Amino acid sequence: MNYDRIFSISSTREFEKISLEVFRHQYHHVAIYRKFCDLLKISPHTVTQLSQIPFLPIEFFKSHAIITQGEKPQITFTSSGTTGAVTSKHLVSDLNWYEKSFNHAFESFYGKIQDLVILALLPSYLEREGSSLVYMVHHLIQKSGHPESGFYLENLEKL
Repeated sequence: MNYDRIFSISSTREFEKISLEVFRHQYHHVAIYRKFCDLLKISPHTVTQLSQIPFLPIEFFKSHAIITQGEKPQITFTSSGTTGAVTSKHLVSDLNWYEKSFNHAFESFYGKIQDLVILALLPSYLEREGSSLVYMVHHLIQKSGHPESGFYLENLEKL
């Protein structure tokens, strides 16, 4: 996969083309996804448009390790779930790629992170481990470089 191409998509047509390439890559390199597609009798040869790409049910992320063959997770994020419930897991094998992805998305909507102050109030997220939202916000706070940026759950007066 050429990740730079993903971050430079500039049209709907290009998005669909790259999405089909990503689908083919996932089919060939993520065993559980390939098995899922095969059971649905869907293959890279039969998928010619975006609407035909099958999506894994969220339950799979609770019961299977969804990751590219041969990759090892650098970090595992978990869903919040309810008390005692099995949580879904997001295995991330490349934190640089993950960070580039959410940085790019953030800046596409809000502008340069360094030009912003990030004020985070995340009740029920900071108390648990494995939150991707806390990871992202912490990263954005650091990248903003502003002394006012920070988590304010324990300091509402300062917020």
